[in-house]
Amino acid sequence: MHKGFYASGFLYHPSSEQILLQQITTADKDSTWSLFEGKTADDTSGEEMFRDIISRALNIKLKLRGIFCVYKYTCKQEINHRIYYAELGKLRKFASFNNREFSWFSPKQIHKLNLSDQTRHDIVVGFRVIESSIRRSLGLRTIG
Repeated sequence: MHKGFYASGFLYHPSSEQILLQQITTADKDSTWSLFEGKTADDTSGEEMFRDIISRALNIKLKLRGIFCVYKYTCKQEINHRIYYAELGKLRKFASFNNREFSWFSPKQIHKLNLSDQTRHDIVVGFRVIESSIRRSLGLRTIG
């Protein structure tokens, strides 16, 4: 029996090599930057869920073939997670709403952000997957 799982991820702008993250401000003003995330229904693929998460958060439509899985893991609480990214051709600014802010960050800026350890790890792995994909497309040798 297929159980639901969490789908998380970010948007990637290839020309600037930046990723888009969100920051949700809570009542106690403790806010961290995070991936876009949501829990899937039993009959929804991770790619479909990620597309829907981005659509609700940013009001943009992604094509399923443009969504890529970074990796999958199961956390200590036996919850399955899948991390995704999608490329966005145009570097756009997104307006804040519902206590959410959106901002683009380069790999160097990521290390200075207030992130959970897991989010930081997911982003680092995401950048490695993207870099490997670029090397592969150039005909260079990769591990993956």
